[in-house]
Amino acid sequence: MMQRIRKIIKNQVGLTLIELMIALAITGIVTGASTMLVFQVFDGEARSNNHMDAISRVQNVGHQVSRDAGMAQRVEETNDEDGFPLYLSWTEWEDNETHEVVYSIEDNKLIREYSSDEGDVTYTFEYIISIDPDTGELKTFCERDPTTNQLTFTLTATAGVGSQRISETREYKTVPRPSL
Repeated sequence: MMQRIRKIIKNQVGLTLIELMIALAITGIVTGASTMLVFQVFDGEARSNNHMDAISRVQNVGHQVSRDAGMAQRVEETNDEDGFPLYLSWTEWEDNETHEVVYSIEDNKLIREYSSDEGDVTYTFEYIISIDPDTGELKTFCERDPTTNQLTFTLTATAGVGSQRISETREYKTVPRPSL
């Protein structure tokens, strides 16, 4: 009996067509699943990087706006819906140097124009958006509480493009310093 089984096994050469098709199907399923997993990891990493980038951008601008507003002795605002342009100015107590900062919105970007006795500097915060291009909703604006004189800045930064676009919104509250 054993000799007969060995003879049958020896006569087989290669795989049958069904065995080959099953092996190819299993290989295709494993390859497809691993490819999807790799793309999901890359997409998740890109979204995470964009989110951290948007947070960093909004925090940097928020720090700058809060610093300027905290130094301001005079605040002039417009009656526009977004509160911009916003005029901030102050005079240094020790050397009487004057500083003026104007925050405005142009082409859906926040602009900071700074001038002092030493010169002028204009900076555009390109990734701070005023109006969401998808919804038309106001995203960056300034409000002033007339009773407490507190300025509230709501800033929204974006990072990424397409389906990986991330927005981050933060609110900063500052009370300008009193004038002399």
